[in-house]
Amino acid sequence: METWRLLVDPPAAGARNMAVDQAIAEAVQSGRAPPTLRFYTWWPRALSLGYHQPLQLVDRPLARQLGIDIVRRITGGGALLHGDELTYAVAVPRRHQIVRGGVRASYSAMTEGLVAGLEALGLAPQSGAAAHAPEETLPGLCFASPSTHELWVGRRKMVASAQGRVHGGVLQHGSLVMSHDPDIHRLTGTPAPRAPLPGLRDVLPEPMTIGALVQALAQGFADRLQVAPEPGALTPDERNRCDELVGVRYGHDAWLARC
Repeated sequence: METWRLLVDPPAAGARNMAVDQAIAEAVQSGRAPPTLRFYTWWPRALSLGYHQPLQLVDRPLARQLGIDIVRRITGGGALLHGDELTYAVAVPRRHQIVRGGVRASYSAMTEGLVAGLEALGLAPQSGAAAHAPEETLPGLCFASPSTHELWVGRRKMVASAQGRVHGGVLQHGSLVMSHDPDIHRLTGTPAPRAPLPGLRDVLPEPMTIGALVQALAQGFADRLQVAPEPGALTPDERNRCDELVGVRYGHDAWLARC
């Protein structure tokens, strides 16, 4: 059974969270770090844009007023407002067995880990594209845009994931939203749904802490991917690279305004 590094990080700002994901992916691809499963949260709240989304989508003065960071991901997908959520990230080298079959196969493999974790908590998640009514679909917003690799409970998307290549390696990260933040509609000028979107707190059979959710998901990845996650930490090289990426990319206006 392959050993993976397990990272469970404290809350961090958006630019740092994205820089850590990239630093890890680079180190894993170069062989300086083992395949890594990371869980993290956000503080302060941050709105993340997909790689190709225009910055004009966001009301930046309002974001400043609300104390919400804006950051651009290295992966694609729609806008997300990160607050009451748990985010996961998986980084593996490009020749790893779970990504040899291409993007769709690797999505499917990693989704199985999430499915197993949520099943252990009493849910019945399904993968695929949920049936969104036309009035519930808002292009540009991740949780209001159906896709073929989403994970949903009932008719609602519960996990939003995106995948990208970093120096040839594979990075997949995604959000498990505990409760949806309606401020995303103010920030993007999109209509709010008639009823609040349910998050995991609304569908879990019992109240759940972030720590318990991490444990369940880590075990799910271990069981379905047949790996052994062992607690670890960033290497000094990864920490230095993270600091560099915050300065030259994720915390820099040029990167944020690339679209």
